[in-house]
Amino acid sequence: MPDQQQQLQKEQEYQDCLPCKLTGAGAFTGLGAYALREASKLQKVPGKQSTVVGLGVAGVVFVSAGIYRLIL
Repeated sequence: MPDQQQQLQKEQEYQDCLPCKLTGAGAFTGLGAYALREASKLQKVPGKQSTVVGLGVAGVVFVSAGIYRLIL
């Protein structure tokens, strides 16, 4: 009986469709690219180094999330 329940639970696990994965990956990657672009623009402004670092880290995190979303 436990084997049948485990099998049924595995079959009922939620899996995203391909368009959902592509949309999510595109959104995360686009947001990350935008943050990285803004960080590179602000890099030239004096006194904004902490903002540049924050945007850079956020950009890398969002691009990584987009790649992760696409793969898994």
